[in-house]
Amino acid sequence: MKNLIAALEFEITREKKLISTCQNFLDTAPKGFLTVRERRHGKTYYWTFEDGKGADRKQKQVNITGNHDLILQLTNKMICQEILDRCFKNKRPLESLLNKYKPVDPFFVMKSCSTKYQDVFLLRKKQLLEKRLTAPYKKCPYNPKFHVHETDYGELVRSKSEQLLGNTLFAYGIPFHYEEAFECANDVTLFPDFRILLPDNSWKIWEHLGLLSNEGYCSDNAKKLNLFQQNGLVIGGNLILTMDDNKQDFSSAIINQIINDQILPLLHGIRVDKAKIIEGVQQPYMK
Repeated sequence: MKNLIAALEFEITREKKLISTCQNFLDTAPKGFLTVRERRHGKTYYWTFEDGKGADRKQKQVNITGNHDLILQLTNKMICQEILDRCFKNKRPLESLLNKYKPVDPFFVMKSCSTKYQDVFLLRKKQLLEKRLTAPYKKCPYNPKFHVHETDYGELVRSKSEQLLGNTLFAYGIPFHYEEAFECANDVTLFPDFRILLPDNSWKIWEHLGLLSNEGYCSDNAKKLNLFQQNGLVIGGNLILTMDDNKQDFSSAIINQIINDQILPLLHGIRVDKAKIIEGVQQPYMK
């Protein structure tokens, strides 16, 4: 739904720019228009324009078959005039559709209803979130060599920083999946640290970087971040990126600030039951 509205807004903006560009070009374009006549020996190109003033004004044609520059200028003028005409015809119905369109997605329907129903809607959103939370999902293969730190909700993670982050999300009642598959182009699959589930059926990725003193780790993560960027993940948008300090510590204060600034406003007061978070942890990640 958001994509449709964004596409309409993008197209309206694009056509407004086209109108401005074409009008500027036409202001300096040669007068008249191009006429093409097909002869037995080939095509002949004429520059057709009005010549003279008042009663003496009449249409004139000049053979410009050998003048490629003028032919191209008149061709560009013809194209610009057609684009301008189409843009003016498109602009009004596009703007009308944008103004009158009413999304049919349940999230938008609920948002537009009376405030007296909002508590019930929040309950519905919570149930849908918990259903997504506990549904099976493709997860990074378990490795007992690396998944060694147990969280408060029983899941095994790779580092103490991930343990702290997972415990904090759990304490807030924020729905998330750990190391859920993220499918990229060219059949590449990545496994970001945490996928935060949001009530409008979207999500945020929270990726934490730990061993930045390790050159190989940094190189691997640079490649991962590049793939994230190529596949629509944007820092400050749907991607949260944090890292350990130079002592390989991760501050609880930073985690809490990010949660309060970037996650809780998107949950609209919803907290999932902690039992559902535990239920959503897939074996053999449970100890």
